Amino acid sequence: MIKLGLVGIGNVAWNVHLPILLSRTDIKLTWVCDVSSEKEIVLKRKNIPFFTDLEEALNTHKCDIVLITVPYYQRKNIFDKIKNNVSGIFFEKPFALSTKEHSYFTKNFDDHEITIGFMRRHMGTVKNIKEIIENQLFGNLKSVNINFGDIHYNFDGYRSEKNKAGGGLFFEAGTHWIDTALFTTNAKKIEKFFSKKKFEDGLDIESEGSFNIIDDKNTKIECKFNFTILKNTSNKMTYVFDNCSIDLFLFEDSSSLIINSNSDNKFTIKNNETMNFPNDSLSVGFSFWDKFIISYKNKKKSEISIDTFLLTSEAVELFYEN
Repeated sequence: MIKLGLVGIGNVAWNVHLPILLSRTDIKLTWVCDVSSEKEIVLKRKNIPFFTDLEEALNTHKCDIVLITVPYYQRKNIFDKIKNNVSGIFFEKPFALSTKEHSYFTKNFDDHEITIGFMRRHMGTVKNIKEIIENQLFGNLKSVNINFGDIHYNFDGYRSEKNKAGGGLFFEAGTHWIDTALFTTNAKKIEKFFSKKKFEDGLDIESEGSFNIIDDKNTKIECKFNFTILKNTSNKMTYVFDNCSIDLFLFEDSSSLIINSNSDNKFTIKNNETMNFPNDSLSVGFSFWDKFIISYKNKKKSEISIDTFLLTSEAVELFYEN
């Protein structure tokens, strides 16, 4: 039985992580810690100890893994308190603003002992497009184009303050798309990173740019991105192959891949029972957690071990240093 502590019980932890963790028979939720006592009564009804002081939680109940879902600006303080008391960490995203910060959080752990909550890696459609690319089903992959824009996107709460949020739209939402592009293409290196950005109160609210992905076969793939809160966009990733293009809708549950032929015809890769599964936040989250726990138990790296996210941290660093 793996003993797990949870630091931060906000919306993502409450609606996604908690139901998944409570459904597993190989995990015991040892304690929950949060500065707010809002959820304490409900947790105590489930016999889950609740603390507002992390050091008290660590001293009262030992645990193997800690899930950290607190805002970015609180991460280092939490990490410094737990790093010598646990053998595994699950960080919710966003993770790091630089490769140096990435290394700081990981240097005392083996790769299989840490992961980041870029859980869309385990969406059925993401797995499918990754296999299509690897098997060259539609020829060579030439480029990846990312478009995400939503005029209703809000920088609320701590996200409205640069020193607390760490970054704006690119850091908070764009990293999901960038990580997916790097993951699905088996990226080993990125080159020639370029971006143009608009800021408001220190937070990037619109950006466009490009970089080259060098994959595991040393093939160059161009990646372009456009993130904005100033207008709505198609909100999709388009993978351009020799013989067609394929649209991936990363932020839509139960979505399907759309194949666009060179003759303007479209074909939907529909959900044939398990073809696009997992396809919602809970099933994707369960699959991701399952892979992390198996990797942790077997002490073997996987496609979600912390070393596989280093290029994502590098892209973040390049974006905010330019």
